[in-house]
Amino acid sequence: MKTRPNRRSSHGFTLVELLVVISIIIVLAAMSFGAISIATKKKNAVVTLTDVQALAQALDRYYSEYNKLPSVGSSGDEMVAEGQSGQELLKILLGKEDTSSDMQNPRQIVFLTARNTKNKKQGGLVYSNGNQVEGLYDAWGRPLNIKFDDDYDEEIQDPIKQGEVVRQKRAIVWSLGADGKFGDNDEVKSW
Repeated sequence: MKTRPNRRSSHGFTLVELLVVISIIIVLAAMSFGAISIATKKKNAVVTLTDVQALAQALDRYYSEYNKLPSVGSSGDEMVAEGQSGQELLKILLGKEDTSSDMQNPRQIVFLTARNTKNKKQGGLVYSNGNQVEGLYDAWGRPLNIKFDDDYDEEIQDPIKQGEVVRQKRAIVWSLGADGKFGDNDEVKSW
């Protein structure tokens, strides 16, 4: 009489093996989500920095050309790149100002070149109704902030660090960063 060895048939995984595999997959997924989040934050900061610098440089080029800063009727020396004043500023810098005798960019020079997007949440330069400038936004969907040297002494009070002065600038531009708050060092600025 022949006896067969008692072998366990291997038709599948045990419950313990399945739990170990699932646990490993969960840990790997969690690590990749963290890496994706960090990469997205960095990408948004770089994209916003590009737009912030483009607007600051456009204001510098405008000043170099006309020996003054655009006057858009904002009260004070601070404004945002949306709303009536912001839209007027952007039209001047884009060379799309309405033709009139009191044009601020009569040569219609294009000082600002920024990426165009479809909506605020993508950041960039947004147009509504086809060709109407809506605003210039950071990668988190908030309008860029602008502060002018309205007394032309090349000194601007730092809006982020109270008591400090930004020197040798006619205008500064910034975004509050991902969280939209001052003072946590995630601000994106032109100086």
